[in-house]
Amino acid sequence: MDKVTKFFDIVYKFFMTVCKIFFLLMVILTSYVVLNRFVIKGSLPWGEPIILMCMTYMCMISASLAIRADTHIRMTVLDMIMPDKVICVLRAAAQLCIFAFSLFMIVYGWRFAMLAGRNVITGVGIKSMWLYLAVPFAGIALCLMEVERLINFFDRRKRGVTLPEIERARDAEEKKQREIELAKKRAAKEAARAAKEAK
Repeated sequence: MDKVTKFFDIVYKFFMTVCKIFFLLMVILTSYVVLNRFVIKGSLPWGEPIILMCMTYMCMISASLAIRADTHIRMTVLDMIMPDKVICVLRAAAQLCIFAFSLFMIVYGWRFAMLAGRNVITGVGIKSMWLYLAVPFAGIALCLMEVERLINFFDRRKRGVTLPEIERARDAEEKKQREIELAKKRAAKEAARAAKEAK
């Protein structure tokens, strides 16, 4: 299991690095376009399309990476009123739907990118295919993150641990960490107050 986790750590770092590169390019190019437009008084026809392409890749891939950490916004009202088994079944169904959608993104995203290869992005002079390849690329990232979740699910089943138990343990650990941080802040304030009174 450690080897599997290490492999997916590498995959995650790769896609995260790609996101960071696109974000950095987006910031640099946006700054350059703004500087060129308002200071140098010139226009760059290729600037905005490239920035939009960088943003598209970054958004698509980062949305896929959020699957691994389970940080997507979701409704948790049902979690409070339904039994743990029902919650597990619903979450499993949701993950299967996401996995199926990732395959859809790969297959049909690739087909659409190839179809878009007939057109050219205005102002840049490159094929539109490079913009639409963001969809299958993000689909691969999403698929890999879901595969890891599936492997973790079977590993938990083997160990006899359910997801609600893990979440309760994680919530308890986060609460404990918050309490420790709060106690440290209070202690620092008390120390600062005592130092002022001593002066």
